[in-house]
Amino acid sequence: MNSVFISGSIAIKTLPSEVLKSFDKILSQNIQVYVGDADGIDILTQKYFASKNYTNVTVCTIKDQPRNIASSHYQIKQINYDSSIKSERQKQTTKDSYMTQYSDYSFVIWDGKSKGSYSNILRAFENSKKLKVYYLPLSRCLSKNELTNESVETIYKSNTGYTPSEIVAKIKTSNIYANISKVSELKEWLINHKIFNKYQDKVEINSRYKDYFIVENYRGNQNIKYKQDVISLIGSNSIFGSVK
Repeated sequence: MNSVFISGSIAIKTLPSEVLKSFDKILSQNIQVYVGDADGIDILTQKYFASKNYTNVTVCTIKDQPRNIASSHYQIKQINYDSSIKSERQKQTTKDSYMTQYSDYSFVIWDGKSKGSYSNILRAFENSKKLKVYYLPLSRCLSKNELTNESVETIYKSNTGYTPSEIVAKIKTSNIYANISKVSELKEWLINHKIFNKYQDKVEINSRYKDYFIVENYRGNQNIKYKQDVISLIGSNSIFGSVK
């Protein structure tokens, strides 16, 4: 193993001790480190290796100069992207794709919510890269059995939720009987079964069922996401009748 792409959530503010032990192994074996220039795990990683005077580090960026750089001794690699790309996230994805491709394995420090980290995990699968994922909520690395597309999606969606359209798609491919084939019918079903309470043009979640949903509030707007268990809820009530 000659190189590693280290990535993780920008929301993480400190490096767990188990992650530091892994970093020390990388250092002891003089493994080439690829890392980005974002806040969170990127800069924490840069700073840790700089504190150990370790210079076998390449900081990748889409800018003329990295947004964050912890050592003047690090190599800097500017990653070019298609000029037609307008989205900042897509531009940064070009950089992450490069680091996945040119490293031997990926090490992701994940809070279970970061979409960028989730994408890096999936990209490692797609590119048949060796993969290690430290999952912050459990304070441990995921086991080999947990490192599958399905398991990682379940972790991600349990933290961020499914959109209504994603739930409808799952209903269509499931074995449950429910006359739901579009988002409007899903909403109507939830209201009819008193899982949602309707007030004029808005809905609120019946407090008995709040654990089946994730509610996001942004600038006064409410966004309801669905947990996996909603599928079972719909299935059981499609068979046995309305919720009481």
